[in-house]
Amino acid sequence: MAEKTAGLYVRMNPEKKEKAEAILKKLGLNSATAINMFYDQIILHNGIPFRVEIPNAWDNLDQMNKYEYAKLLDERLNTLSGREDLLGDVAKRLDAEKNEKKDN
Repeated sequence: MAEKTAGLYVRMNPEKKEKAEAILKKLGLNSATAINMFYDQIILHNGIPFRVEIPNAWDNLDQMNKYEYAKLLDERLNTLSGREDLLGDVAKRLDAEKNEKKDN
């Protein structure tokens, strides 16, 4: 017996659709499979499976403390380089310092 399915209708820019479908085709996927994978990941992560953020977070540097700044810098460098925890020790030290100040 076939699995029950529900329909999903999405409107989007045709150029965006074509670009995405070309990439999916190279991966051996169609749109329906990719959307099902996305929904599976939403369920698995209990939320969006990637960061949803304002891309120009650098504009808010004057509002950040040094811990937040170090963490943001570390995340950006990891994204650019694909390396893990480039500044992780700095962030850990700042986090420990922050917790120490909280305790006092």
